[in-house]
Amino acid sequence: MSKYVYDFDKGVQRRGTDAKKYDPSLCPEEILPFWIADTDFPSPIEVKEALLKRVELGHYGYPYISSTFEKAVARWYKVRHNTEINPDFVDFSPCVIPAMIWCVNEFSSVGDKIVLQTPVYPPFHALVKNNGRQILYNEMKLEDGKYYIDFEDLENKLNDPKVKILFICNPQNPTGRVFTREELIKMGNLCLKYNVLIAVDEIHADIVYDGIEFVTFYSISEEFANNSITFINPAKTFNVAGFRTAAWFTANEAIYQRMINQQTYNKGMGRNIFGNVALEACYNHGEDYADQLKEYLNETKNQVVDYINKNIPKIKAINPEATFLMWLDCRKLGFETQAELKDFMFNKAKVLLNDGTTFGEKEGKGFMRFNFAVPRDMVMEGLKRIKDAVDQL
Repeated sequence: MSKYVYDFDKGVQRRGTDAKKYDPSLCPEEILPFWIADTDFPSPIEVKEALLKRVELGHYGYPYISSTFEKAVARWYKVRHNTEINPDFVDFSPCVIPAMIWCVNEFSSVGDKIVLQTPVYPPFHALVKNNGRQILYNEMKLEDGKYYIDFEDLENKLNDPKVKILFICNPQNPTGRVFTREELIKMGNLCLKYNVLIAVDEIHADIVYDGIEFVTFYSISEEFANNSITFINPAKTFNVAGFRTAAWFTANEAIYQRMINQQTYNKGMGRNIFGNVALEACYNHGEDYADQLKEYLNETKNQVVDYINKNIPKIKAINPEATFLMWLDCRKLGFETQAELKDFMFNKAKVLLNDGTTFGEKEGKGFMRFNFAVPRDMVMEGLKRIKDAVDQL
């Protein structure tokens, strides 16, 4: 019996609070938001209790750095992913993206190239371009409703001596793919062959659906662990993104020290006392919550795919293996431009989704991303709105 049973159908009231998802300048009252990747669910009760306890101390000055943060990260990877990581080579970042920027600046130079597997989370594109590096796109192939890596193209890209880093998003945002052990081994070996560092975003690793095995890249081999950096954040699973507290880790002491140098150069060392408390509560006490959340989202995901297949055949839902994000292929709706598709969803269907082209201008044309981590009645109302609007085309 669970210590606490969460009513995800009830959710939490976020409109009228400071929730970015419901920002009235982006999402007026008549619009239902299914865009930014956080949830409309309460965070774990253990997080609230730990925060209240810390608030009661009544002082909020600079915290010192203890090992509890690093040990909580290592514990979570051991109990949830059967992966032993060295807490000595774990550290803090204010979100995943800043740590990825440190990686770019430390392990490549201006003008060097970085490989992205697209479609992929929009900030990946921006952080490369904004720091003076070039992007090489390894476009994934959509076959029979599932995305696959084009390994021939990937090897051609990695063979370029100016390529220094391969970014992997696993589980993959927005396609929902969970790369198999064989795929990860193939990528890891190619990067060793061409002396390319692997940077792995595993922020969605806790929400993996029935029948799918998630393999941490770090766990596959010592060689891979020593040629990689992994980035994580409890934000997605536990709805704590507002604390701006993430972590990264490696097995390589030299890589670790170079990342610490970047933190120092960029004044990225100051930790958030409430972020520390939240992350440690999630990773020390969050197993039951994560299990309940995954069970709820798995059923929602199945209902979404079934509803779209039966009622909106012009839209193809890419059935995700993980994440609470649904990649929608809307190309058969017949819109000539992405702007028309976006306008249709917002002004006709009255739903706010993510524009597919932000994940890849070519790869995302005709696609939208749908966040279904909200109470199920809201999900179904959103789908009904889309259906009704499509029926009027």
